[in-house]
Amino acid sequence: MKKKHLIASALSLGLLGGAIAVPSAIFADSDAVTDSANTSTTATQDAGNTTTGDHVITPQSVGNSFNFTVGGSATASGSFEVPKGFGYVKLRIRNYANTSVDFTVEHNDSGKSYVDGQTISKNSETVWRSADAMRSGRYTIQFRGASNKVNVELWGVAGSLPSDAK
Repeated sequence: MKKKHLIASALSLGLLGGAIAVPSAIFADSDAVTDSANTSTTATQDAGNTTTGDHVITPQSVGNSFNFTVGGSATASGSFEVPKGFGYVKLRIRNYANTSVDFTVEHNDSGKSYVDGQTISKNSETVWRSADAMRSGRYTIQFRGASNKVNVELWGVAGSLPSDAK
Protein backbone atom coordinates (compact mmCIF):
# COMPACT_ATOMS: atom_id res chain seq x y z
CA MET A 1 0.00 0.00 0.00
CA LYS A 2 2.86 2.40 0.80
CA LYS A 3 4.33 1.79 -2.66
CA LYS A 4 1.10 2.94 -4.32
CA HIS A 5 1.09 6.17 -2.28
CA LEU A 6 4.77 6.76 -3.09
CA ILE A 7 4.18 6.32 -6.84
CA ALA A 8 1.07 8.53 -6.77
CA SER A 9 2.99 11.24 -4.87
CA ALA A 10 5.87 11.11 -7.35
CA LEU A 11 3.48 11.40 -10.31
CA SER A 12 1.67 14.32 -8.68
CA LEU A 13 4.94 16.19 -8.14
CA GLY A 14 5.94 15.53 -11.75
CA LEU A 15 2.65 16.91 -13.06
CA LEU A 16 2.90 19.95 -10.76
CA GLY A 17 6.44 20.64 -12.01
CA GLY A 18 5.26 20.41 -15.62
CA ALA A 19 2.36 22.78 -14.91
CA ILE A 20 4.83 25.35 -13.59
CA ALA A 21 7.55 24.84 -16.22
CA VAL A 22 5.35 25.07 -19.32
CA PRO A 23 3.87 28.54 -18.63
CA SER A 24 7.33 29.78 -17.58
CA ALA A 25 8.76 28.69 -20.92
CA ILE A 26 5.87 30.15 -22.89
CA PHE A 27 5.97 33.56 -21.22
CA ALA A 28 9.75 33.86 -20.94
CA ASP A 29 11.18 37.19 -22.09
CA SER A 30 13.23 37.26 -25.28
CA ASP A 31 16.58 39.05 -25.37
CA ALA A 32 16.50 39.33 -29.19
CA VAL A 33 16.94 42.77 -30.71
CA THR A 34 15.51 43.38 -34.18
CA ASP A 35 16.65 45.98 -36.68
CA SER A 36 14.03 46.33 -39.41
CA ALA A 37 16.62 47.15 -42.08
CA ASN A 38 18.90 44.18 -41.49
CA THR A 39 17.85 41.36 -39.21
CA SER A 40 20.74 39.16 -38.16
CA THR A 41 20.95 36.57 -35.41
CA THR A 42 23.99 34.63 -34.32
CA ALA A 43 23.82 31.60 -32.06
CA THR A 44 26.80 31.52 -29.74
CA GLN A 45 25.92 28.39 -27.81
CA ASP A 46 27.46 25.10 -28.92
CA ALA A 47 24.80 22.54 -29.80
CA GLY A 48 26.49 19.96 -27.56
CA ASN A 49 26.43 22.12 -24.42
CA THR A 50 23.44 22.62 -22.19
CA THR A 51 22.61 25.93 -20.56
CA THR A 52 20.51 26.30 -17.45
CA GLY A 53 18.46 29.22 -16.27
CA ASP A 54 18.20 31.19 -19.52
CA HIS A 55 15.27 29.45 -21.23
CA VAL A 56 17.34 28.70 -24.36
CA ILE A 57 16.82 25.46 -26.26
CA THR A 58 19.36 24.87 -29.02
CA PRO A 59 18.40 21.82 -31.09
CA GLN A 60 21.23 22.19 -33.61
CA SER A 61 24.30 24.25 -34.34
CA VAL A 62 23.17 27.32 -36.32
CA GLY A 63 25.43 30.08 -37.56
CA ASN A 64 23.81 33.20 -38.82
CA SER A 65 20.57 33.94 -40.62
CA PHE A 66 19.60 37.24 -42.17
CA ASN A 67 16.86 38.89 -44.19
CA PHE A 68 16.71 42.39 -45.64
CA THR A 69 15.39 44.44 -48.55
CA VAL A 70 17.60 46.58 -50.80
CA GLY A 71 16.44 49.17 -53.30
CA GLY A 72 15.68 52.73 -54.20
CA SER A 73 18.43 53.46 -56.72
CA ALA A 74 20.12 51.88 -59.74
CA THR A 75 22.93 50.59 -57.50
CA ALA A 76 22.20 49.48 -53.94
CA SER A 77 23.97 47.31 -51.39
CA GLY A 78 23.46 45.48 -48.12
CA SER A 79 25.67 43.49 -45.80
CA PHE A 80 25.68 40.27 -43.81
CA GLU A 81 28.07 38.43 -41.52
CA VAL A 82 29.50 34.91 -41.61
CA PRO A 83 30.55 33.81 -38.10
CA LYS A 84 33.76 31.86 -37.57
CA GLY A 85 33.16 28.15 -38.22
CA PHE A 86 29.98 28.77 -40.27
CA GLY A 87 31.33 29.29 -43.80
CA TYR A 88 28.74 27.44 -45.87
CA VAL A 89 26.35 30.09 -47.11
CA LYS A 90 23.04 29.97 -48.94
CA LEU A 91 21.45 33.13 -50.36
CA ARG A 92 17.93 33.29 -51.75
CA ILE A 93 17.30 36.53 -53.63
CA ARG A 94 13.96 37.73 -54.98
CA ASN A 95 14.04 40.45 -57.66
CA TYR A 96 10.81 42.49 -57.56
CA ALA A 97 11.95 44.92 -60.28
CA ASN A 98 10.64 44.86 -63.85
CA THR A 99 14.17 44.50 -65.18
CA SER A 100 17.05 42.11 -64.54
CA VAL A 101 19.51 42.84 -61.71
CA ASP A 102 23.16 41.79 -61.37
CA PHE A 103 24.76 41.14 -57.98
CA THR A 104 28.20 40.69 -56.47
CA VAL A 105 29.27 39.33 -53.07
CA GLU A 106 32.58 40.50 -51.62
CA HIS A 107 34.39 39.81 -48.33
CA ASN A 108 35.02 43.23 -46.75
CA ASP A 109 38.39 42.53 -45.06
CA SER A 110 40.11 40.66 -47.89
CA GLY A 111 38.30 42.08 -50.93
CA LYS A 112 37.81 38.53 -52.21
CA SER A 113 34.84 38.26 -54.58
CA TYR A 114 32.61 35.19 -54.22
CA VAL A 115 30.01 36.24 -56.80
CA ASP A 116 30.72 38.67 -59.62
CA GLY A 117 27.87 39.86 -61.82
CA GLN A 118 25.40 37.00 -61.50
CA THR A 119 22.06 38.01 -63.06
CA ILE A 120 18.58 37.64 -61.60
CA SER A 121 15.81 37.97 -64.20
CA LYS A 122 13.00 40.45 -63.72
CA ASN A 123 10.31 39.42 -61.22
CA SER A 124 12.08 36.17 -60.38
CA GLU A 125 14.10 34.47 -57.68
CA THR A 126 17.50 32.79 -57.56
CA VAL A 127 19.35 30.71 -54.99
CA TRP A 128 23.13 30.93 -54.65
CA ARG A 129 25.18 28.48 -52.53
CA SER A 130 28.86 28.74 -51.68
CA ALA A 131 30.80 25.92 -53.34
CA ASP A 132 33.42 25.97 -50.58
CA ALA A 133 33.55 27.40 -47.07
CA MET A 134 33.66 31.18 -47.07
CA ARG A 135 35.87 33.26 -44.78
CA SER A 136 34.36 34.54 -41.56
CA GLY A 137 33.58 38.22 -41.34
CA ARG A 138 31.44 40.88 -42.93
CA TYR A 139 30.29 40.72 -46.57
CA THR A 140 28.82 43.33 -48.89
CA ILE A 141 26.30 42.29 -51.49
CA GLN A 142 25.79 44.87 -54.21
CA PHE A 143 22.94 44.98 -56.73
CA ARG A 144 22.98 46.83 -60.05
CA GLY A 145 19.89 47.43 -62.15
CA ALA A 146 21.47 49.43 -65.01
CA SER A 147 19.43 52.64 -65.20
CA ASN A 148 16.46 51.10 -63.37
CA LYS A 149 15.86 51.10 -59.63
CA VAL A 150 16.82 47.97 -57.72
CA ASN A 151 14.14 46.28 -55.60
CA VAL A 152 15.30 42.98 -54.12
CA GLU A 153 14.82 40.98 -50.94
CA LEU A 154 17.52 38.68 -49.63
CA TRP A 155 17.27 35.76 -47.24
CA GLY A 156 20.41 33.94 -46.15
CA VAL A 157 21.88 31.44 -43.74
CA ALA A 158 25.42 30.45 -42.76
CA GLY A 159 26.00 26.91 -41.57
CA SER A 160 28.86 24.80 -40.30
CA LEU A 161 28.39 21.95 -42.82
CA PRO A 162 27.87 21.91 -46.62
CA SER A 163 24.47 20.31 -46.04
CA ASP A 164 23.41 23.39 -44.01
CA ALA A 165 23.41 25.41 -47.24
CA LYS A 166 21.22 22.98 -49.22
